[in-house]
Formats: sequence, structure tokens, C-alpha cells
Amino acid sequence: MNRSNIRYRIFRIIVMVMVTIGLAVSVSRSPVLAQSPHGADEVRVALATTPSVRVIVALQPPSQGAEVRVQTQEVQDRQTRIMETVPEPELKVLHRYHTVAGLSGEVTAAGLEALVAHPEVMSVALDLPVEATLTESAAFIHADAVHQNLGITGAGVNVAVLDTGVDLAHPDLASKVVAQHCFNRGSCPSGATDEGDSAQDENGHGTHVSGIIVSQGSQSPRGIAPDAGLVAVRVLGSSGVGFSSDVIAGIDWVVANQASLNVTAINLSLGGGAYEGVCDQADANTMLYAAATTAARNAGIAVFAASGNGAEANKMTTPACVSSVIAVGNVYDTASGSFNWGSCLDELVTADQVACSSNSSAELDLLAPGVLISSTNLGGGQSTKSGTSMATPHAAAVAALLAQANPSLTAADIETVLENSGVPVTDSRSGRVVPRIDALAAVSQVITNETVTFSGTILLQGRTDHSGTSIFLTEDSCAEASFTTPAATTKADGSFEIIAADDQDFECLRASHPGYLSAQQSFPGQSLGSFTLPGGDANGDQVVDILDLAMIATLYRTNDPTGDINADGLVNIFDLVITASNYQERGPIIISLEE
Repeated sequence: MNRSNIRYRIFRIIVMVMVTIGLAVSVSRSPVLAQSPHGADEVRVALATTPSVRVIVALQPPSQGAEVRVQTQEVQDRQTRIMETVPEPELKVLHRYHTVAGLSGEVTAAGLEALVAHPEVMSVALDLPVEATLTESAAFIHADAVHQNLGITGAGVNVAVLDTGVDLAHPDLASKVVAQHCFNRGSCPSGATDEGDSAQDENGHGTHVSGIIVSQGSQSPRGIAPDAGLVAVRVLGSSGVGFSSDVIAGIDWVVANQASLNVTAINLSLGGGAYEGVCDQADANTMLYAAATTAARNAGIAVFAASGNGAEANKMTTPACVSSVIAVGNVYDTASGSFNWGSCLDELVTADQVACSSNSSAELDLLAPGVLISSTNLGGGQSTKSGTSMATPHAAAVAALLAQANPSLTAADIETVLENSGVPVTDSRSGRVVPRIDALAAVSQVITNETVTFSGTILLQGRTDHSGTSIFLTEDSCAEASFTTPAATTKADGSFEIIAADDQDFECLRASHPGYLSAQQSFPGQSLGSFTLPGGDANGDQVVDILDLAMIATLYRTNDPTGDINADGLVNIFDLVITASNYQERGPIIISLEE
């Protein structure tokens, strides 16, 4: 290998390391380019040590308002004129896009100056390296209730995942792939050096992301939209790294083939750089991301991208910082002790707390669960990962649920519904309030078929906080039902609400809470009214007797929640009094519901 090639490889590695550790140069929100008028200064620096470098070139956009066919032809004509003006070896073209006014390639110093001088060239920049942005959540965002109560699972909708590919042999994913392609130039499967028809994963990141959306649940948790189809596009290599030009090529391919692919959402659990505010005009990379994602949005496709894991409170990676992209950050879905991200430490974690590693800015649109998420693993089974990469597919999958519930929704409609229906979460680092997705609330806003609402209040004897009671609603009789997945849980005041499809015949409603006797009603009406569950069933056998009193006595003056019936933090005389007051009571108790 000659010295110039070695220097070029060293330069590429340095750029990738800078992206990884978050040292990429930030840019302002101003539409004026941060570099020279053509953004070529960084390219010139790179060419000082190597004969050619990989660049991305933004061209003048096509005529606004023209037909897609006309715009596509204008893009092709511009690309052709550039290639005629700057032929090989000065410019070796790697990607010619269909709908995006730009191209990418390897350029020499002479080729760069020719590009800068061309009147149709808006910007030239180094092809920005991007990488996978790594870190049971269905119940947390109420997706399980959407499946169970509304019968909406993403059927008839396709989601495109642009990532490291997908494990085509995984039992939970194999049947879900409806189309696939590879743009990871130089390392596509089966020895393809340019692009190929196989998106086989060789890293595992894309497999994990895809499972969050469409897993069938045999070897890993069921996906958020398990009946949706998967369009797998490999744009990252076996190391989890790729280039912006490959990602843009993937978006461009999906848009160009939208008539046959019928994609509702694109998931981009990847990113590079670090940008403040809207970055549409920051450099050639972001300009082409903006063009590609705008074309996708105009084609009816909502584009979701991970905000990144650089622990930035006021910056995000690209393409998340692009205005036509729905940027997704990361929250915890359960309370825990502490979590060390490497770049920062979260202590005394609570549910809906924003992860300290999750990038944010004023342009962040949504939050979703992304910590210790179990999903499909490369080679079979399941694995656990954390990060904004895991949060993003939760949002893309809920978009699929929305599209099934109401096929007339546009990409803008989907974004609006997700934001308006989300749970407000405050990021303690900046004070910003960002909505965390709630699948049930979102789908309930757009569903076109008739629904029915079940509501009521379940109080817990001896407590002031009445949250956490599981409410089950089944189509089986109370005697035959399997109470495994709750349709709702009570809030602190004991209230609950269940929205279900009107064409379902529910035969049993049950309320259950640890330490309390259960209560149920056959053929429930829509209003439960208020009911108090009797406490003291410490051992959970649905009868309050001497065994429960003995268990509580054994735990006396400890903080064991099993014996702490009233949840005041200490097992004491008050817990014994509650238990004794219900001695010999049996559950489940039959409660009368108000019509």
C-alpha cells in the first residue's frame, strides 16, 4: 500500500474518531454557510495530505412546484453537466441520486476547484461519517393496549429501516422483510462492491432496531407494530459505521420506489456531527439530507432519526437536526438505581427521566424509551441495548399503528398527532419540555372506527397513593380468562380509562394489586364508579387469613413491601390492623358497575 493511501486511511479514521467522541464542529442556525461559500475549506485541508478524498456535493435544487418527473429530470441533467465538466479521474462519482439535487464521489484537488467554480454547485464537503447511535417498553407507551383493545398492530403498513441491515434468518424477522437493498458501498453482502440486493446484517444493530418495530415475539419481545412489513436497507457496514452519502442514497431509493414499497415511516438510528438548531443549510451533507427527507415527506413518508448519544444538551447529530426529520431522544421506562453511560452518569433514575447521554436541542421533537431494551439479536434469540437508536424505532413503529388506524394521515399529520398526544417530560439539563410518545393516546386521536371507553376509580384501603392497580379487560369469561396483560393501570387518584374497539364483546373486568384482594365484574358496563380493594392479602392467595397475619408479623419493623400493606415505608401495627379488618374475606370480590 502506497503512502498516500495510508495517509488517506489515517485521515478517515481521525474524522470518524472525532465524530464518535463528539468533537465535530458545531454550526449556527444561520442559513449562511459556516465555511467558505462552497464549504470547501475542510476538503482542501484533507487534500493536502492525500491525492483524493470522499466528498458530497450539493447542487442547485430543481424548480419548486414542478411535477416530480420534471424535477427528477432536472436533477439528472445537473448531475450530467457536473460529470462532463469534472470527469474522471478528477471526480469519481459514487452516488447519483434520483430525487436529491446532489451527488457524491472521490475528488482530487483539481476536481475540487472545478466543482467550486461550477455555477450549479452550492456546497462541497467531506462525506460525513455516520454511525449507529446505540443504547420492555410496549406497556410503558401503552402499545400493548393498542394491540389488545383496539386490534391495531400495523397491518398493511411498511416501515423502512436504514441501518446495518437485518438478520434475514431470525425467526422473529424472516417473514417480515418485504424488500431489501444495500448501499454500504464497498462492503455489501455477497462481495458486492457497489450496491446489492441483500441487506443481511453483519453487525447486529439493525437487527435489534428492526425487532423493536416488527418482532413476532417467539424469541424476543413482540414488536410495537408486529404486523407491519419491513423494508431493510443496509447503509452501515459490519463495524456500524458508514457515510452520509450512503444514507442519502438509501432514502433516495425508498422515495424513488415508493409506489411499490408503500412505506409510511423511515427509521434512521444513526447520525454524525454535532449541530445547534436547524442544520438544513449547514454544509453539503445536511443540505442533501434536507432535500432527501423533504422528498420523503412529500411522498407521504415520515422520517424519524436518533438525536445521538453525545450527552449534548444543545446539539444533535445529523440528520436529526434537519427540519423535515422527526428527532427522537431517549428516556428511562422504569425507576432504577444508577446507569453509567460512559460520557455521563444518571443516579436515582425515575421513569420518564431523560437519559443524560441523550442529545437535545430546541429542535428535538419526541422522546421514547431507550434504556435496556430487549429485542432481536443477530444469530437468533434476543439481546439488550440502550440509546437513542432504541428510542427511535418506538416512534417509527407507533407511526405505523397510526397509519393503520387512519390511512389518510400525512407525514405532517403523524408528527402532529405524536407530539400533541405525548406525555410532557421536562429535561432537567435545559428545562425544555418534550412529549414522550403514548401509542394509545395517539391512536385514539385518529382511529376511524367506533370506540367505547371504560372508566372508574379503584382505591386501595389504607393508602393515599392509589396508583398501580392493574385493570384487565377480557373477551373471555371471568372464570376462563387469563389475566396476564393489563389494559390499564390506575393513576395516583385511583382513576383509570380504557379505550377499546366497539366491536369487541368484553365479558370480564378485573382489578388487581399486590397485597389486596382482587375485584371483578362479568359483562362490565362502561362506568365502574368507585370501589375500594380490601387490603391484607400479603401472600396473594386471594384469602385474608392467619397466614397473612403471620407473614406480616415476621416482617414487622422492616421495609419489605410484601408486608407493608399501606405503603408507608414500614411494616407496623397499621398493616396488621388493615389485615385484621378483612379477616376471612375472599377474592375476587364481585363488584357492581354503574351503567
